[in-house]
Amino acid sequence: MIYLLLIFCLVLATTMGCNKESDPEFSKVVRQDIPKRVQNFIDTTSEENGVYLYSSNIDNDDYDYFFLNAINVNQGDRASFFTDVTFEIEEQEHTLKISFNEELTDDSNYTRKIDNMLIYKIKSSEKFDTIKVFKNGKAVPIDVVGV
Repeated sequence: MIYLLLIFCLVLATTMGCNKESDPEFSKVVRQDIPKRVQNFIDTTSEENGVYLYSSNIDNDDYDYFFLNAINVNQGDRASFFTDVTFEIEEQEHTLKISFNEELTDDSNYTRKIDNMLIYKIKSSEKFDTIKVFKNGKAVPIDVVGV
């Protein structure tokens, strides 16, 4: 009887865990799925390649947005694209660490398919109060923070 009760509790716990909707803290989003005010921020900053953050704290939104831009390529230059974007919270330091690699290509056919503009939604939380960004393993500043 105890084994049946134990199995029932295990099945119930597993079922409840599977039905729970998860809201990831960090997720890649497409431009069409972000609020208009964030789209406006991207429009005003997309003329320059760089690292951008839009903070929604003023709007009482639950998300901030991290934006990597490399869509601007001068004629004769190689195109940049982003790979290996990771987000990690360092609990002890209350720091969000964002890492990515920026790579270059000069294959004009390939540049149409590369990730040269990425937008990530970051769930706002009390878990971090500092953001550190690393490009190709080296610390880089955030070019513009919008609110």
